[in-house]
Amino acid sequence: MNSSGLFKDLIRHEFRNKGSWRKQSRNRLPRSWRLVYFSLFLFVAFVISLYFALHNQLELTRLWYVTLGLPYMIIFMGVGSLRREWENDTYGWWLTLPYPRMWLISAKWIAAILQAVVVTLSLFVVGSLYALFISSTIQSYTFADAASFIIAGLNWFVMIIAFTPLVIALGLLTASTKYSTLRPISPILWILLMGGGSVFYWSGDQGLYEQFDHVQTGQWFPFTWHFPIAVLISWVAAYVLIRLSAYLLEKKLSI
Repeated sequence: MNSSGLFKDLIRHEFRNKGSWRKQSRNRLPRSWRLVYFSLFLFVAFVISLYFALHNQLELTRLWYVTLGLPYMIIFMGVGSLRREWENDTYGWWLTLPYPRMWLISAKWIAAILQAVVVTLSLFVVGSLYALFISSTIQSYTFADAASFIIAGLNWFVMIIAFTPLVIALGLLTASTKYSTLRPISPILWILLMGGGSVFYWSGDQGLYEQFDHVQTGQWFPFTWHFPIAVLISWVAAYVLIRLSAYLLEKKLSI
């Protein structure tokens, strides 16, 4: 098999990974009950939002506010993709695979990006279907309202997906540091990552919160030329961070 085929197999393996076996064994709540609780949460959210919609008090585009925490979740997807090797005690097997460390960490990076894209698109589809349901069943809402909601969600998720490679690379670097000789600075990186994320959310007109409000206007792709440049820079930075993570796992590993 050629090298590209082997790398694709690595990505496929990482994408299908079901998480930490150790955490699952400690979790006393059966999966069926977790599904019940999650379904109950969705049902309650549906009923509450439907109540406000029936009283003409629901602003559809504001429903996307529930996804404001998605970038933080994506960070932990990056951290978890590496940390689970240690949680499952499979790090020895993983590190001794006959592939460069750059391959190993890149496979986790790409798989986590794909997982984040799947989650993001799923949220977009569910939200869009709900908006179409509201606009087709409640007289005070029109398909134009649903269209504005869908466009706003599309703009928002395009922005999230565009910067996902950098966010996941940051998570992988933070996790890599913990398992290297640079372990003492790992808590500092966590503080910088979480604190920097908070600043990024609320930093005036350029903050993510303000950008979220900006894309809720219903206008398709309301970004300036700065956006593609920022995305390109973030991708280059993500590649550098992945190279750095591979270096730590190869030259500075501490088990």
